[in-house]
Amino acid sequence: MLDIKLKLKPGHSTERDWMAPSPLRTLFWNLTYSCNFDCGICFTDSGAAHRRELDTREALDLVRKFHEAGVLDVLISGGEPFRRQDLISILAEMGRLGITTRIASNGSLLNKDILTRLRRETLTKSFQISLDTLDPRLYGLMHGAPPEMLPVVLENLRLIQAAGFHTTVSVRLAESTLPGIIPLLDRALHEGWPTLTVHCPVYTKRVRGAFAKNQDAISALAPVFEHFCDLPQRWLVETYIPWAPYHPAMLRLARMVRVVHRGCHAGRDRLTVNPTGLLSPCVCLDVPEAYVGDARTDDLGEVFSKAPLCEKMRHPARHGICNDCANVASCGGGCRAQAFTITGRIDGPDKSCPVWNGRAAKKEGR
Repeated sequence: MLDIKLKLKPGHSTERDWMAPSPLRTLFWNLTYSCNFDCGICFTDSGAAHRRELDTREALDLVRKFHEAGVLDVLISGGEPFRRQDLISILAEMGRLGITTRIASNGSLLNKDILTRLRRETLTKSFQISLDTLDPRLYGLMHGAPPEMLPVVLENLRLIQAAGFHTTVSVRLAESTLPGIIPLLDRALHEGWPTLTVHCPVYTKRVRGAFAKNQDAISALAPVFEHFCDLPQRWLVETYIPWAPYHPAMLRLARMVRVVHRGCHAGRDRLTVNPTGLLSPCVCLDVPEAYVGDARTDDLGEVFSKAPLCEKMRHPARHGICNDCANVASCGGGCRAQAFTITGRIDGPDKSCPVWNGRAAKKEGR
């Protein structure tokens, strides 16, 4: 994902070189396509469950394969993961094997009993809850849900915090949500939410209402960055955008607050497992062109170390990706999901990159 994390409170961060060689450390696991919401912007095109989704036995077998592969941390999402009745059993098995988990959810199906069980039976560390806006009408439109769900989710956020989980709220960047990000930052400060994550649009699945591909969405965030820097309590900004260090808005922001660039870890220290068990390097590339294996039958370590697409992501210049740009060694050739949506090729150029755009403009005499 192309994420910008606005961190109000000190917590975990690292400046480890994300391009450096790494073993398989982390998995994204989208446990189901089933969702009780119908968000206009959805990274997995969720709605109904797929007929080939892993059943409980297969999911528990897969957890043991995670452990054998040396995976230490799993990011759980969906669809809506709490639509699975066996979710806590799956997370408990991960906890028994020492695997920590982080959960991305719309927050609507939580309650105190579920959170108590998660705290007692699993190694769940944190929640990321999709909030998007504090306007009930817009919330309903964004989520394809009744506007009355907004106060339910806000109350569940308080329960998450009371249970002692690290709490992140997230907003998908769109023209409709942009004006509400500053009020969300103020609410985060008031409620004690440590992090507000902004998801910039990736066009592989549903993107109703998102900025157009050729729009510079990050520049539109300049007032948000200024407001964040003026808050009485704030810590740092973390980006998960490969070319973020070269974007003018990020360069300006770095003069006002500490900015840590975490780049893209797809295929470099992690894989994604989709609800049917298919493997891809990137959580935003749940498409046939990006499948590198099947978790039901394949060895995760072998797939990670030997799949051509993972190798291409780790060493882009060797495969003709941005090999004429001096920044490729530090930016990894940009976002492969964006490149795929723009060019139809995973090894194509990421034309959302400001360096690529600058060079293209220079060639055209603009």
